[in-house]
Amino acid sequence: MSEQPFDDNVAAILEALRQAVRAQRAAQGAGEAGTALSAIERELHHAAEQLEITRVVSAHWPLEGRGLCERGWVLVHKVVRRALRWYIPPIVAQQNAFNEVAARAIHLLIESHAELRDQLAELRRQAEQLTPPSTSSAVEAPHSPTARAAPPTSAALQALVERKAVSAHQPLGGDTPLTQARTLAQRGMRQYLRWMLNPIVEQQNAFNDALSGAAPSLSAADAELRTRRAALCAMLGRPGS
Repeated sequence: MSEQPFDDNVAAILEALRQAVRAQRAAQGAGEAGTALSAIERELHHAAEQLEITRVVSAHWPLEGRGLCERGWVLVHKVVRRALRWYIPPIVAQQNAFNEVAARAIHLLIESHAELRDQLAELRRQAEQLTPPSTSSAVEAPHSPTARAAPPTSAALQALVERKAVSAHQPLGGDTPLTQARTLAQRGMRQYLRWMLNPIVEQQNAFNDALSGAAPSLSAADAELRTRRAALCAMLGRPGS
């Protein structure tokens, strides 16, 4: 069947993508060796890496069978999957479009965070030039651990964490014999289709975990740098937030 080579190469393609992302992040980390990153910023970099690794969801996860019976089931599964191409792949494509936009938005916010970090470094240099040596420790106070701002606990972040899990097994029930018979048929169909739907849901949940982890890290990093910036601006007699 024509989809066989594609199915067999999906895992290899995704693994190659993950390795490329890790290599790119490692190279960026090596290039930033001279710039000290806080613990929150390191968490943010890790969250961005996880977003790239998990953002692509595949509706064609490889199917393998060792024995003759398993290979027969694999053949049946592939026929069913081909018959459902009109149904499942469009849903996955829409989800991937959302994942792409969400990951891009997080990356843009991380870039904005980097610009804020550069502004902070410039303010610190100016403060060091204007501050006498006897009070140089005050320049470092805004970014000491004791001065770190706690990450804001907003309703949006809480809702993101609470709703990050996607389930392929919604409750089914029925009050009448007809609805109970329909529920039994639906459960049987769901039980059979778990080989196709469960991997899709697991991939999406992996991205949702990365997204829900990136947002609080980004919020905490932003709050930390804005606190440092506000303290330095106050020290320099400049307006800042």
